[in-house]
Amino acid sequence: MKNKVLMWLSLCLILSMGLMMTGCQQEAAPTEPAQEDGGPEELTFAWIPKALNNPVFEIGRDGAFLKAEELTETTGAEVEVLYTASVAADAEEQAEVVASVIDRGVDGIGISCNDPLACVEPINAAAEAGIPVMTWDSDAPESERFTYLGVDNYEGGRAAGELLVTFMGEEGQVALLSGVPGAFNLEERLRGFEDYVADYPDIEIVTTVYCNDDMNQGVEIVEETMAVYPDLDGWFFVGIWPLFAERGSMPLWEEAAQEGDLVAIAFDTLPVELEYLQDGYLDGLVGQKYWGWGYDTIQMLYDKVVDDKAFPDWTDSGMDIVTECNVDVMAEMWETSDFTQELPDPYECLK
Repeated sequence: MKNKVLMWLSLCLILSMGLMMTGCQQEAAPTEPAQEDGGPEELTFAWIPKALNNPVFEIGRDGAFLKAEELTETTGAEVEVLYTASVAADAEEQAEVVASVIDRGVDGIGISCNDPLACVEPINAAAEAGIPVMTWDSDAPESERFTYLGVDNYEGGRAAGELLVTFMGEEGQVALLSGVPGAFNLEERLRGFEDYVADYPDIEIVTTVYCNDDMNQGVEIVEETMAVYPDLDGWFFVGIWPLFAERGSMPLWEEAAQEGDLVAIAFDTLPVELEYLQDGYLDGLVGQKYWGWGYDTIQMLYDKVVDDKAFPDWTDSGMDIVTECNVDVMAEMWETSDFTQELPDPYECLK
């Protein structure tokens, strides 16, 4: 009996020492980065542009990837961006993309809607599944998205109208080029432009044409329009599509613009457009905060998911107006990847 008691005490002593040693080893072992306020260890956000064949969205994509890297480094959570979309701009295919990321169980979605109405059902389906959704660039205001990040497209259209009148004057024939018919952001730009030039009765909008966000279609339609309206005085490119083509792709437009017979205003301030402006093909640009489409969206999704942060219905990203007065400064921003400096007055050198 005595031997059994001694054996039992010895066993307990050994187990106790083992537990103490194990505890010491655990304390000495390296620890994983602490999560912010006990937040999630992994987060996946879907960043969905209108299409994969539009290079303008690649800038936002890179911003989204960088923000995910920064959040991973600073929060201890593994933040991943799922960059996915249909190849071409298509509302039905975009709805399928949203359905696929819902099935995958992403933690949040940021989307640029091809069609404001067609986006409602997919966004609401995500919300019902407990996945917060925000829109950027192009909104679906009737949906259950928690905010829209972007320029005031209506005011952007008015700004384009002001540029046109500044360079063309108060009379002339004008054509408008847009992308996907019905896209909320593009329709708002058109509406703002049309409302602005409506105050000038001698300015006539002779046609509005659409290229479905396709570069090649844009080139063809611009040249066809130039042939139909050889005395055209102005263009408003609601997006950049045909300007992605190689120089010489639109000889009728290029010749008229270069000779000063045609004023051209465009949305966006990408490097290719800045070069067109510096070379005398374009007269004025209305720019968006492309980098922020991705960079800011991922931060906002993180804040919504982790901290349940409240956002206004619309988050204004601001816009840039570029002319010959400040184009070199904007070009320098792109070269240095520094968009923090203030642009000079776009009208100062024209006074």
